[in-house]
Amino acid sequence: MPLARAIPDPHIERRLLPDGGAFKRAVGRGSEAPDRKCDRNRYKRLPTEAIRAAHIQPSFGGVEFAQDIAREMDLARVARTDRSFKHFVDAFNDVFQGWGRL
Repeated sequence: MPLARAIPDPHIERRLLPDGGAFKRAVGRGSEAPDRKCDRNRYKRLPTEAIRAAHIQPSFGGVEFAQDIAREMDLARVARTDRSFKHFVDAFNDVFQGWGRL
């Protein structure tokens, strides 16, 4: 069975922010892509702050909007700007192509 691993580098919360347009369509206000600093608390805080800036009080720190944000994302564009995300998209595409060979 083909498998794609989605291990974020550095943290999963950072994946909510790189596509400001997707964030805006999902939450009502855009976000800025954070620079790459390995500080988990910072990445947990940034989505929450961006959601609060849209006058929404997140119940779970913003993760409750992750599916909506992901649905709106331009995956190819984010992959061009984020090396870790590109690895995920490439692996995911490999899995889909592998299904055709099953």
